[in-house]
Amino acid sequence: MAGPYEGVTVLELSTMITCSLATMMFAQQGAHVIKIEPKKIGDPMRMLGSQKGGISGLFHNCNRGKQSLALDLKTQSGQDIVSKLAQDADILIHNYRPGVMDRLGLGSETLRAQNPRLIYVAVTGFGIEGPLAGAPAYDPVVQGLAGFTHVQGGRGERALVSNLICDKTTAYTAAQAAGAALYQRERTGTGQHIDLSMLDAGLAFLWPDGMMHITLLDDDALEMPPMSEYFRTTKALDGYIVMSALKDEDWAVICDLVGRPDLKTDERFSTPRARAVNGGQIAEEMENVSIQKTVDEALAILEEHDVPASRCMSVDELASHPQIKAIGALEQQDHPLMGTLQSPAAPIMYDGERSPPAAPSPALGAHTQTILEAAGYTADDIASLRKEGVL
Repeated sequence: MAGPYEGVTVLELSTMITCSLATMMFAQQGAHVIKIEPKKIGDPMRMLGSQKGGISGLFHNCNRGKQSLALDLKTQSGQDIVSKLAQDADILIHNYRPGVMDRLGLGSETLRAQNPRLIYVAVTGFGIEGPLAGAPAYDPVVQGLAGFTHVQGGRGERALVSNLICDKTTAYTAAQAAGAALYQRERTGTGQHIDLSMLDAGLAFLWPDGMMHITLLDDDALEMPPMSEYFRTTKALDGYIVMSALKDEDWAVICDLVGRPDLKTDERFSTPRARAVNGGQIAEEMENVSIQKTVDEALAILEEHDVPASRCMSVDELASHPQIKAIGALEQQDHPLMGTLQSPAAPIMYDGERSPPAAPSPALGAHTQTILEAAGYTADDIASLRKEGVL
């Protein structure tokens, strides 16, 4: 099955997750993605976290299906290579700080003048204006500024989300924006420049539920606690369960299960509206309860009454869960350097089929020769570039 982005060429100049994950989604859906990396160490993400063969699992998870071109962007010849590749590209995406690409002669106006169909995506940490425009941005810093630490901590505490959520949110936003620009180009024939910041993407992602209490600004608005205060994990004899009670019948089953039947008739929690208004008090009442049954026994009761619930899985258990196996959510492949790998399958199905597994993540510069030859460089040209230290 051909992916929806088959025939689309993407140039990625980036480090870390935001642009890498965005372009990996394009590769997973059929695009030809060229990752342009510094020639000596490449994307630093290659060396972060669990690794084998000089490539980390983090890098692989964000760079499957791509080709790697390693060159020195500080040289004129290196800049010329990118400029030449951009003339035939559909999308260029980078996450350098504002002004860097312009100083390299690879700014949006320059490259789009050469290729008016080019969609140029510039991802920044905090935007292109304001006191933080040039500041370094990493996921935990953006979490703090965008309010994630407030929402995650709750009850006056502050806590980070324990994964790089702002990086990944920005990646999904960038992929959606580039896809929308491609659609517009189909109608107009012209590309465009896209600016996108991690701060913007983080705020937009968190806002629907995390910021609902500051959405309504009039003084007479009825304030309710965020849903995060209402939902908690519950300990059973051999593990943990997550349960969700939106209907009165669900609430009654849960109260009996945790040994608090008195809460069923408590006026603070007797209706869905009351439970929404008093979500913080529910959290307090439920904070120290437990289920005196095994997880399987508790889930059987909840399933019998059609109460939304699940086991709290450990990451090591995921691959064996029957539902995850049934939908084919995970796939394995062999990597020439990293050995056997497990990754999520493409999450989207087109006409009932998933996209085929993406090729393994590339070794640094593994496709330099192939990419340059396809761009019209001769063997002598490439040899000269290597001699100059560009490649």
